Amino acid sequence: MVAIQPCALLLLIGPDWRIEAISANAAMLGDHRPSELIGQPLADLIGGQSVHSLRNRIAWLADGESDVFEFGPQWGDVSLDIRASQAGGSYLIEAELAVEARLPDAIGMVRSMSDRLGGDDPRSLAGQAMRQMCTLTGFDRFILCDRRGQVIAEDGRGKLSTVSEHPEITTGVHLIADRDAEAVPVLGDAPTNAFDRAAYLAPSDGERDRLTELAVASSMSAPLRIDGERVGVLHAHHGTPRRCGAERRSVAHLFAERLVARMARCGWQP
Repeated sequence: MVAIQPCALLLLIGPDWRIEAISANAAMLGDHRPSELIGQPLADLIGGQSVHSLRNRIAWLADGESDVFEFGPQWGDVSLDIRASQAGGSYLIEAELAVEARLPDAIGMVRSMSDRLGGDDPRSLAGQAMRQMCTLTGFDRFILCDRRGQVIAEDGRGKLSTVSEHPEITTGVHLIADRDAEAVPVLGDAPTNAFDRAAYLAPSDGERDRLTELAVASSMSAPLRIDGERVGVLHAHHGTPRRCGAERRSVAHLFAERLVARMARCGWQP
């Protein structure tokens, strides 16, 4: 059974904008019985104006691997950060509870962080960037790996075990806010592979055991690409439950992709 972490609401929406699958925590948006929402118009859950805004955002999707975001919209009385992607002929929607207000200048933050990188040695650039990442997000440790999972640079604090002996490869964004949080089932008859690109899927028992061994309670991972080709993976680990805001994560991801492009121009071979 597909399950999601309790900090996020998961929806699979058909091309007719009816709900095909929904996580059992839909009651966070009001007095709803999730099982009764399946097959109903999405507007019955979030309202017509919110559906209109979401449709406009989804129109930006470029291909099957792209994502679009909307930071801070109100669905009912709840402020959320929305991530949408394609899932076959349907749309996969993750709506997580917002943890911070909108950033005053997200693009300016990326430029400033990039400008503070000095030199032309790829590993030195990576090390500088990982230090900035920890400051930006508050995570205990950031790790940059190549596309084979080998560590290029890491920086952080605390007593987390090193990941150099535990490389992991990810093809999509994966977030764990609390390793031990109780999973929330997803209701509906959609095929399991429709949820492959969901970022907040509940961790498996094996993944939970691995994180426990590393003394990691929360993590995030994201692939890094140059011209659409995956060249590396960014990992963040924290010793206690933690969730970085979606817009701040987007800043970190954009900065990291600018970083690997600069490393490549300085001679790095991913």
